[in-house]
Amino acid sequence: MRRRSIFIMAYFFILLPLYGFCAAKAPVGTPTRAIQDLDDRLDDYKTGPNLTEEDKEYNRKIKEDILKGTFDILELSRLALDKHWYRLTFKERKDFSSLMIDLLENKAILSKEQGQKKAKTENVYMIRYLGDKYLNDEKSRALTRTEVYVKSEDITVRLDYKLRRADSGWKIYDVIMDGASLLDNYKYQFDRIITKDGYDELVARMRKKLDEIKGNG
Repeated sequence: MRRRSIFIMAYFFILLPLYGFCAAKAPVGTPTRAIQDLDDRLDDYKTGPNLTEEDKEYNRKIKEDILKGTFDILELSRLALDKHWYRLTFKERKDFSSLMIDLLENKAILSKEQGQKKAKTENVYMIRYLGDKYLNDEKSRALTRTEVYVKSEDITVRLDYKLRRADSGWKIYDVIMDGASLLDNYKYQFDRIITKDGYDELVARMRKKLDEIKGNG
C-alpha cells in the first residue's frame, strides 16, 4: 500500500491521484517494478482548480514521457488494427501511432470540474501487487496483476497490465480493468469502422475527436 498515482483506463486514460501506504519495491527488471516506477513518475502530477500555465506544461511533459517511454503505443496500434495494420505503408503506421499518442495524451487530462473535486476531497486508494505471469516461453511478454481498493466507494477494482520486454525495459501495451481490455476495445471499434467505411474514415474520425478534445481544453 502506498501514496501514488496510477493510470486507470477504460476507453481512454483517466488520471487519478492515489493516497495510501508504501509497499516494498519489486526487483529491478521485473514487470511489476516497471508498474511501480510508473506510479512514482505519476506522483508528481499536479491537480487542482488553480493550475498555472507552468503546472499544465509540467503535467503535459509527464504524460508525454509516460506515453512515449512507458507505453508501447506502436505495439498497441499494431495489435488494435490487427489484420488492417499489414495493409498500411511504413509512413501510415508511423502516422497512426503518432495520432494515437496525441489522442491518449490529450484525453488523459483532468477536467476543471474533476480537478476542483479532487482538490476538495482526498480519496484513498489502497493498491495490492499480485505478481507477474509470463505469457510466453521466452518471458518477453507478461501480465502484471494489481488490485485497487477505493475507500470512498468501498469497492475493489482489478487492474492488470500487459507488457512487452524491449531493449529499454518493460513497456505497457494493454490495460485490463475488471476484465475490460483497452486493446480489445480499440480492436473492435477500429475493425468495425474500417470494414464499413475504410481506414481513411477511421483516421478522419480520430482527428476530429482530437480537434474536439483540444477545442474543449
